[in-house]
Amino acid sequence: MIDQSQPPQPVSRRQLFGLGAGAAAVLGLAACGSSAGSGTAGSGSSVSGGTLTMGIASTPDTLDPGATGLALTLLISMAMFDPLVWWLPDGSGGSRFVPGLAESYTVSPDASVYTFKLRKDVTFHDGTKFDANAVKATYDHIVDPATQSKSGLGALGPYKETKVLDPYTAQIVFTQPNASFLHQQAAGNFGIASPTALAKYGPTGFGSHPVGTGPFMFSSYAPGSQLNLVKNPGYKWGPTALSAKPPVLDKLVFRIVTDDSGRYDALQSGQLQIAMNLPPNDIAAAQKNGQYKQLTVQSIGTPLGMPINVTKPPTDDPLVRQAILYAVDQQTLVSEVLFGVDTPAHTVLTPITPGYSAQSAALYSYDPDKAGALLDKAGWTMGAGGVRTKNGKKLALDIILWADGGMELPTEFVVSELNKVGFTATTSVQPFATAQASYNSGVHNLGAFGYFGTDPYLLNIWVNSDAIKSGFNWSHYDSPSIDSMIAQANKTASTAARDAIYEQVSVDLMQEAIYLPLWNVNDPFTMTSGVSGLHTTLNGYITFHSAALS
Repeated sequence: MIDQSQPPQPVSRRQLFGLGAGAAAVLGLAACGSSAGSGTAGSGSSVSGGTLTMGIASTPDTLDPGATGLALTLLISMAMFDPLVWWLPDGSGGSRFVPGLAESYTVSPDASVYTFKLRKDVTFHDGTKFDANAVKATYDHIVDPATQSKSGLGALGPYKETKVLDPYTAQIVFTQPNASFLHQQAAGNFGIASPTALAKYGPTGFGSHPVGTGPFMFSSYAPGSQLNLVKNPGYKWGPTALSAKPPVLDKLVFRIVTDDSGRYDALQSGQLQIAMNLPPNDIAAAQKNGQYKQLTVQSIGTPLGMPINVTKPPTDDPLVRQAILYAVDQQTLVSEVLFGVDTPAHTVLTPITPGYSAQSAALYSYDPDKAGALLDKAGWTMGAGGVRTKNGKKLALDIILWADGGMELPTEFVVSELNKVGFTATTSVQPFATAQASYNSGVHNLGAFGYFGTDPYLLNIWVNSDAIKSGFNWSHYDSPSIDSMIAQANKTASTAARDAIYEQVSVDLMQEAIYLPLWNVNDPFTMTSGVSGLHTTLNGYITFHSAALS
């Protein structure tokens, strides 16, 4: 899971692109399956104290939320750091902003200046008092080139400066309107750091000695093995929806188990109470077992799918691209290949993302006959062996995946669907750095992508024309009008007006057929029946403020 601005590497369920953690909730929870719900995971009577151990699939790149490029680090950081403002569920399927380290805030009419009135009763884990200077130190740290921020810097957008108006009033100023900022600052990258610790350990050393204000405090870390956090006994400033009291748990442990089956084995043997991001077959087995609960948290973002290169034949023809979208049955993919643990996707944003367009999601229903008719219209005629040809050339696709991305089986299904309407395809799997270079150079017809985010402005990451040769526009789609619409949306303070722009962008992108959506990004957590008190986020994550064991 990777950054919202310059993701260094992606990987399906285990390491999708994204700035991952912010708030609100859509979840499935059940002893033997998934069912709709909201808010928390609960069961039985909880007891005070104890150690909760969660198995994670990869090693954090740093423990500094302002420097990280991994969304996994942001999940962890939300246990140690607090944002100025939380973005949380409203209890009815929507979301709301609630006070965090800021008691209140105001936004200028053009969304270029954000002023925060701060709490006066907050203390960092190292004893430093929280005030406006801490806010300034945190944002100065993120924009400091020495920090080498991978996602926070980009997520800040057109940042200018942080002003200390008085000891408990901080003002964050942008060079132009930045309507996505409140969402971004709640996403994890901008948890406020101790200025004392920042000065003591420096821009790179802080990542090994994180000091925040959150419900848990850093204790020890063995890279590649496990991270140990302990209860913050003085915590009393969390939002009521999560818990304004010290944690119930004494310790929170993140154990690194890179092998998927190893995490499930550790869960079964009692070494773990929660296993994050098990593969679909193990999730299905756990649900069938009946001894485990499944919490699947949907996320804001771009569904996992396949960018379609609009510059390389034959996918340079929009009729061919549209045929691809009609030819693939996402529902069957989810039910038969992904064991029913995901939800099918049909557009460029997930359903819980602001600006989601139902109109764009309805543009392509599974219709292989329609796909065939479009290919006929494009001049591709069915030939021997069920492969279409045109001017002596086969209707052939080059598909490139990255290693360990979890896309091999889904891609086999996609290829089988495309074969039915006359395509042939060759699939190669490359190390991520090699695949990224291949995508940027445009040697593929179909690639692989997916993104966790906090705001529909995430489209700028992979649609913007400037991201073709060195970024993540792997569709090679160059549209100044789309670039302008996305930029205008981020300058628009009105939520309704912003959403309307993103809805139109989604319609336009799907009409251009630059992306084959497959399933909606989410994070699955498989846990023992004794785990309770978890809260979910809009970015597919969980928080541990009131987590408990029974």
